[in-house]
Amino acid sequence: MSYVIDYRIWDDFLRVELSGTYPLEMFNKITRDIDEVIDANGITRVMIDLRGFKGRFGVFDGIHHIEKFRTESKLIQFAILDIPENKTNNDFFENASFNRGYKVMFFYDEADAKKWLMVESISKPKKVLKKEY
Repeated sequence: MSYVIDYRIWDDFLRVELSGTYPLEMFNKITRDIDEVIDANGITRVMIDLRGFKGRFGVFDGIHHIEKFRTESKLIQFAILDIPENKTNNDFFENASFNRGYKVMFFYDEADAKKWLMVESISKPKKVLKKEY
């Protein structure tokens, strides 16, 4: 099982695209990788594109992982792009995140996510990173 994390960085905005097969046991590693890029670049707005990622965790796994989110992440806006088939689980995850003080919204259209993050008119990224596992 392999996956790729593709990072595009503009000032305080980070776009992350995940692709490959999602092994549940790698969730914490993926989260740490994203957190490192956020910290190193002063990011306050993040878009995570999961549309090309295979597999998701269930509702109860989601609650467990929300409990492990960093307190610092409460200061960051997260727009998650996903496919409509995952909407039921995503709605639950979104609500649970908001109830714990995190700004996490799921979107099924990238233009809507960019509008919510107020990054509709971004141009070429300042930095591009890629990690393969």
